[in-house]
Amino acid sequence: MATLCLALFAPLASAAPFAYVANYSGCTVDTTTYAGCVTVLDVALPTSQVVATIHATTATSTTPATGTGPLGVAINPAGTRVYVVNYGDSTDLKTAGTVSVIDSDPTSATLNTVIASIAVGVRPQTVAVNPNGATVYVTNSVGNTVSVIDAAANKETAKITVGGVPVGVAFTPDGKKAYVTLADKSRVAVIDATTNTVSSATIALTSNNPVGIVVNPAGTFAYVANYGQGDYKQVGTVSVIDTTKDAEVAVIPVDIGPLGIATSQDGGKVYVSNYVSGTVSVIDAATNKVTAELLVGTGPLGISVDSNGTYAYVNNASGASVAVIDLATNTLRASWVSGGTGPNYSAITSSAGLSVNLNQRGLTGSWYNASVSGQGLVLESSPDVGGAGHGRLFAGWFTYDTTAAGGQRWYSLQGDVNSTDKVAALTIYAGTGGSFNAGPAVVPVVVGQATLQFTDCAHGILRYTFSDGSNRKGFIALDRLTGGATCTTSGDSGPAGGGDQYSGSWYNPNTSGQGLVLNVDQTKTPGPILFGGWFTYAPNGQQIGGGASQNWFTIQSSGAPTQVNSYGAAIVSGSGGAFLDPTSKVTTTTVGSANILFTSCTTASLTYSFTAGANQGLGGTQNLVRLGPPPAGCQ
Repeated sequence: MATLCLALFAPLASAAPFAYVANYSGCTVDTTTYAGCVTVLDVALPTSQVVATIHATTATSTTPATGTGPLGVAINPAGTRVYVVNYGDSTDLKTAGTVSVIDSDPTSATLNTVIASIAVGVRPQTVAVNPNGATVYVTNSVGNTVSVIDAAANKETAKITVGGVPVGVAFTPDGKKAYVTLADKSRVAVIDATTNTVSSATIALTSNNPVGIVVNPAGTFAYVANYGQGDYKQVGTVSVIDTTKDAEVAVIPVDIGPLGIATSQDGGKVYVSNYVSGTVSVIDAATNKVTAELLVGTGPLGISVDSNGTYAYVNNASGASVAVIDLATNTLRASWVSGGTGPNYSAITSSAGLSVNLNQRGLTGSWYNASVSGQGLVLESSPDVGGAGHGRLFAGWFTYDTTAAGGQRWYSLQGDVNSTDKVAALTIYAGTGGSFNAGPAVVPVVVGQATLQFTDCAHGILRYTFSDGSNRKGFIALDRLTGGATCTTSGDSGPAGGGDQYSGSWYNPNTSGQGLVLNVDQTKTPGPILFGGWFTYAPNGQQIGGGASQNWFTIQSSGAPTQVNSYGAAIVSGSGGAFLDPTSKVTTTTVGSANILFTSCTTASLTYSFTAGANQGLGGTQNLVRLGPPPAGCQ
């Protein structure tokens, strides 16, 4: 949507609020370089904003600090504690390493400071927290042990001997078992996490040098990244372990040097970071086949998926950066500076519990996803239309057919919401067979269902399932493009004003079935600006029939208006796109001009003149009325 002439900036990432990145070395704070640090990245900001740096300890340290050479990171289920494994504190093969405990409770006065340091085994590598939050496991690569930490006491209570060099560790979702990769044995040890004892039998793997491991959300399979030889002569593999049998049941070739591994939130995808080839392999868990290989940077190591399943964050250890992958489209969205050298692993705080009051005017606005710029949503939120606390959401979705040659397509989405809802349930409608600015009235047809949620006032997630035979099902992470002046997580901060009171859905009753969703954004400079979607049909759409009868335009004001109720605007058309396909190239063309005059909060006029495209030569005026009620206080 941003490519449709609007030169507006929108944040890149959404979902998880903070990423804790373990940088093995080279962290400079106030001109002093430390032997490692943990940087805290606010991933909801437009460019990985480092909001805190927790540097390694020194002989003269006067503030709590991490140990040296931090490697592994894990966050407890409550999101209040971050555990960082300090490999470098083992200065020799006899000295214990440490685990730093960082306070990540956003309500705490000691947020993002080290509150404890725990001695563990020699040369510790990675860490995992039991889903019950009570115990923490740390793999110690020298001594062949796994340290057990009592999370309440911040103390090591046991060491479990696993019979090989342990590197990766992962719990099952019920917290009853843990799997540990033994890099030197091409095996995986199985620990009974209720008794902290290791099974006498280990799981044999076909490939060598297993490192990273993850268990899917259902607890049915574990996936192991087998680094192999780590050179250009041998591809790596991923072993699939059936957790009911504790046996390898499949081996999946990936790229070269796989190390980090993660799953999607529904378990349908597995993501593998390949250190040597600089890629991430995407595996379809249903078929155990690689469906995509994404270039992400130099030396990708740790990979984490956010709690809403919308983005993956990959630490490029050799590139001192964090790559952001849009999981809906399998595209690289950004590459952020990590804040140190040698970022190894990271963990992301959950946003699953975050929600925004859906019954508020402030959600009205334009939303899009930068990976598929050129398509998006224009949304109107009408609070309290069904009584106090009971509102309605209406959106126009302008997009494309499933193939680039198919042309434009648009849908409308509508549903009732309550102020207590975290997720809005919406119905997807399509209308076909109309004609531009003419009858007959078009009756929309249900073509699918969707849910819409917001983790804050600038980020949302649309999940959709079409029932029109296209088998389209998925999600798209949304960033706000316009609007939101009154939005807060708890509800509107005040009444709409500055032209925002005119934002909403407008149509001509004589040509019902087509119309506009217009957003006036008073926050822009020199602003306010108007952006909208015009959902209509081809001039002879009734004769064309089907989806090809549809047509849409965007309307974008060309400068600050002299008064907030009148906007001169360009009419822009997009072509060449495919439905949520980032590889398709959208071409945008200005095809005319328009003026929108709001004569009241419920009436307006659209005067238009087309100078190019299928509507070339058409002009006139449409008298519009608001589809829903005006916002409170607007007459």
